[in-house]
Amino acid sequence: MIVDPANPEKMDLGIASHLFRTDALVGSGNLVGFSELLESYFNADARQPFSLLAVDVNWFSRLNETHGQEQGDVALRWIGLALAEETRAPVYRIGGDEFVVVLIQGSPEEHAALGQRVFERLNDRSEKFGLSAPAVTVAVIQYSGQEPVAPPDVFVHLSSAISDVKQYYDRTCHTYQAAGLNLTGDVASLRSTTSLMIKRIVSLGEMLDEWQKLAYTDPVSGLPNLRAAQNQLGTRLIQASVSGQPLGILLIDGDDLRRYNQISYAAGDEMIQRLGAILRDQLRPGDFLARWRVGDEFLVLLPATPLEQAAAVGRRLCRAVQQASESWPLPVTISIGVAEYPHHGMVEAELLHQAEAANDRAKAMGKNCVVTELDT
Repeated sequence: MIVDPANPEKMDLGIASHLFRTDALVGSGNLVGFSELLESYFNADARQPFSLLAVDVNWFSRLNETHGQEQGDVALRWIGLALAEETRAPVYRIGGDEFVVVLIQGSPEEHAALGQRVFERLNDRSEKFGLSAPAVTVAVIQYSGQEPVAPPDVFVHLSSAISDVKQYYDRTCHTYQAAGLNLTGDVASLRSTTSLMIKRIVSLGEMLDEWQKLAYTDPVSGLPNLRAAQNQLGTRLIQASVSGQPLGILLIDGDDLRRYNQISYAAGDEMIQRLGAILRDQLRPGDFLARWRVGDEFLVLLPATPLEQAAAVGRRLCRAVQQASESWPLPVTISIGVAEYPHHGMVEAELLHQAEAANDRAKAMGKNCVVTELDT
């Protein structure tokens, strides 16, 4: 959730706009967003009272083991949604089965009562999602705004409060004053808090990996998308410059593939998937294939491949597509423009311009062919 450091009470209750501050599974904020909120709050000149409503799912690993991870994911989504609906406040998933709600509006007494309502709501319906009662443990930690604490202390508070309510209050709901929570602790408590933070960081890394995959993958073909292709082109050019080897570039465009969209968009998507699979099967393990833009264009990067070899690869791709699509409802062909680093240029813009111009010539020459500057 988004926080204005100058006005911490003004929080956007929608999903955080930044990719890496949103939990991919639940849709709430994540550990990064929560950490930034703490930094903003404790760096502000004036601090107002607030409370943290911490929710920890009991025996969550047992749910995954007995019902499968998919059921566990459903339970987490439900908890995140229920927290947002019940509290109308920013929700963060800070670990695998841990949530924190930041309560600014209302009095400390209202925050404590809200924690009890959250506990009762989540436990009343928990069995529908395969959770054993009591399904969650809830701790409400209240800050007056005057405590001499910093963001790391808050994580110790969260760990200590949840541990305490599990151990001494039988996994129910309890309210704590931040000033009364022990920050000194012992070695065992410190190790427990550190272990928890490590688990949170590992969990966050897995979430970011998943988001990275989604951000750089074309949803139709399953291939790398335009953004991934642009990144790869820049990286491969640097590698080619260092090694002194050429880099072949193929810009592939389908010939009249819009006919499939005239059947249906589903038919068009299926054709793009099948076309991408054919191209991928014809390339070497070290080659790179991506969907270029969002139409029927693809980009291929061929490391250590000079112009004539790249053209030969292009002709092989043309034959493979033509032959494989003979049994399709509408057989298809492709046109390919070829460029080579450093022969056609030293930078991305020059090479892409050459490949696009060559592709245009291939179209003008009757399609289903490969064009380089050597063709007449």
